[in-house]
Amino acid sequence: MRLARPVYETLPYAYACIGAAAVCLAYLDPEGPGSVAALIIGFAAETAALTIILRRRDYRALSREYTSETIELPSSLEG
Repeated sequence: MRLARPVYETLPYAYACIGAAAVCLAYLDPEGPGSVAALIIGFAAETAALTIILRRRDYRALSREYTSETIELPSSLEG
């Protein structure tokens, strides 16, 4: 499944907002199993956001370092 670039670019921020809202919800209502579930969802969403941000940054750095040029072999090695 391919996403449009604007949607793909906003995903980490959406995950971070969802995670922050879930952690705040767990903090404001610390009683019961719903609070624990909200805290787990919040940390999972924050981890997903951070993972996507770091992987995209890594990919962009690597794509700047390596161009899409092909390696030209000398004619003696081509067989």
